[in-house]
Amino acid sequence: MAEGRRYERIAVEEGFTIPEIVEEQRKLNVQQGPPTQMRIDTFKALLDLGEGRIRAMDADGISKQVLVLAGNIFQDLDPVQGGELAALANDRLAAAVKKYPDRLAGLAAFAPRNPERAARELERAVKTLGLKGGIVNSHSRGEYLDDKKFWPIFEAVEAMDVPIYIHPRDPSPQMLQPFDLIGFKVGWSWAVEVGTHIVRIIAAGVFDRFPRLRLVIGHMGEGLPFCLDRIDNRYVWENAMYGVAPKLKRKPSDYIRENVAVTTSGMNFPAPLRMTMEVMGVDNVIFAADYPFEVVRDAVEAVDALDLPEADKEKLYHLNAKRVFAL
Repeated sequence: MAEGRRYERIAVEEGFTIPEIVEEQRKLNVQQGPPTQMRIDTFKALLDLGEGRIRAMDADGISKQVLVLAGNIFQDLDPVQGGELAALANDRLAAAVKKYPDRLAGLAAFAPRNPERAARELERAVKTLGLKGGIVNSHSRGEYLDDKKFWPIFEAVEAMDVPIYIHPRDPSPQMLQPFDLIGFKVGWSWAVEVGTHIVRIIAAGVFDRFPRLRLVIGHMGEGLPFCLDRIDNRYVWENAMYGVAPKLKRKPSDYIRENVAVTTSGMNFPAPLRMTMEVMGVDNVIFAADYPFEVVRDAVEAVDALDLPEADKEKLYHLNAKRVFAL
């Protein structure tokens, strides 16, 4: 890592959890793998919202973390219980932010299966607790946010002018089997799952209905920046082939560039980063370290070493995060 804190670095997809959610995972026998030392260390880091986390940030040169709840069990529980767990996590997160306001910020969890309650919780978390948007782990029991019953959630966040971060999880039950490959879930299956979620949201006309809605996705855009030209080209071709008038007001890539920001979480590699910044525009790419699931120091050193104009590096490291999350 570069000596000293040369840059102000804000990392925006940094995990935490609370004991109650870990307990629910245990009670429901959610498969988490054997208790390896790596797993023990990871969960210890996730549960730490205090000095241990701050020390790790200092050691890695991170000025501020935007925290997101790691774990999706509350999205699959009974909507009442899931909503209660999300609210509890938001309260704990807000308390940590209040204790370390210069070092921590956070996004609010919500349980989408009761959309009206989810919208109210987002409003409480943003307006009362001071959180900076929402975080959802993609589908909930196989249901995706393109379904109009979930649109009260989009209406609420657009009205508050805050983003929703869509984080991956294992593919939905209806698409899981071909992607259930140990060793390839996170690196491939998760990207396909969230990329598909975003495409579904575009196809459903969500951004035509909510033109100021802002979504954020990680891992260098889950593959979407690499396919924009192809998506646009085949969108026109397929509609013409089937004799169907295009339903969208704009090209699919317009929505991705103007309504979606992408983060570098776990993908701080020079070639794809440069390409993503070129395709998406430097203003739409935000640094993330994916703590504690990635080696943060490696991410910092990779971005520090990039041959980028200093103005672009400042945008990547902190200016874009401040704008998108109103930090």
